[in-house]
Amino acid sequence: MIGSTFFNQSLAQGRRLVTAALALLLLASPINAQETTMETLLDRIQIEDLLVRYYYELSQGNAHEMAEYFTADALLDVDGMIAVGHDEIAALYTNPEGSEEAEARANRGVGHMLLTNAVIEIEGDTAVAHVLWTGVLNPGVGQAPNLYEQGREDSALVKMNGKWLISKRYISSDSGIPDKYDATYEPRGNPLAP
Repeated sequence: MIGSTFFNQSLAQGRRLVTAALALLLLASPINAQETTMETLLDRIQIEDLLVRYYYELSQGNAHEMAEYFTADALLDVDGMIAVGHDEIAALYTNPEGSEEAEARANRGVGHMLLTNAVIEIEGDTAVAHVLWTGVLNPGVGQAPNLYEQGREDSALVKMNGKWLISKRYISSDSGIPDKYDATYEPRGNPLAP
């Protein structure tokens, strides 16, 4: 019994030492999170607002307005399908009336995009934003919503005349990719990673 008590006390003391060592290690390790200031907080809010409005416009069927979120020479890469500049970006988001994709979209219900897990790094008038997106389809009232696609976005942004705009945007699907991207899709990590 004495041996058992001694063993339990030694085990408890060992756990406390390991816990203390881990705590010291964590305190000594540098933290890579950006320091939040009033300016970076305002910039972050503006960038988050831009990203949310982008998808709001898209869900409202305002594809022709999507180019306004980008710089004039911006690059948009959607699963390997690349558009450069406002005209090409607008064309990428436009489905001709009567096309199979436009008809399928109109008949499937109401879709919404959830943006989560935002990591936004601001450095002066430039920023990089990483978010996860999840498409939610609402087929009708009284029916349960369905998740229909999910992926990641990695965007480089610039602040021009006090307004944040996207200069490069990489949209990478992880599931539910539309058939039109089959020829260009390749799995990838973060294209903006240093």
